[in-house]
Amino acid sequence: MANPRQANVSDHDYDLPALENSFEEEGTVFDGLDSRMDEIQTALKRFDDLEKKLEGIENRMDGIGKATKENTENIVKLKERVEHLTLENKELREKCLESERYKRRWDLRLMGVPEKDNENTREVVLGILTRVVPMSVEKLRDTVDTIHRLGKRGAVNNNMPRAIIIQFAMRTVRDEVWRKSKEARVCKEMKIYFREDFSKEDRAARAKLWPMVEQARRSGKRAFLKEGYALIDGGKVVP
Repeated sequence: MANPRQANVSDHDYDLPALENSFEEEGTVFDGLDSRMDEIQTALKRFDDLEKKLEGIENRMDGIGKATKENTENIVKLKERVEHLTLENKELREKCLESERYKRRWDLRLMGVPEKDNENTREVVLGILTRVVPMSVEKLRDTVDTIHRLGKRGAVNNNMPRAIIIQFAMRTVRDEVWRKSKEARVCKEMKIYFREDFSKEDRAARAKLWPMVEQARRSGKRAFLKEGYALIDGGKVVP
């Protein structure tokens, strides 16, 4: 029986072109794998870089968080300090204002006395005071401390004489002058009048409160102006 193998064909004969094509295809596959590996390595490196950046951001965020906490604590402390200083300043202002009020209770202002060149203001006022209260000039000299006009002459162009401030050494004499000046003949004859010496703050408060006092009086209520406040039917009203 004849051998089915073809003649001249060896068991070790190979299809070389096919093998070459196969190697070429495998090489192409390996090249593709190498390229993919390079891409993976590049991606991994990017991930590592991103991770480091994220760690840096987290560290900075932690630092910012700590700084924010410290700043918040400092702001709270500063706010408490400011509130304390504000309250302290308010109390000091009230004490200074009350001290000024106490000092001014010994004073009276005399309004409307004509000014003359080289006038002796003290003697002019003492002469007026002797007609307001039954007291000699000599005694008044001992009970009145200082007398002078307020401001500079001609500072206000209204032809009105400057007010005169009278500082008494005795409160009882001051109060008697204040009471009797309202009906004193000399005030009517000379068209002059006395005023209490209020601070700037109290004058502003009285200007705001006076309309309320007038309205209360028209309504039949008992209303009075005081130093920086008003009393209406026994209740204290502040501006």
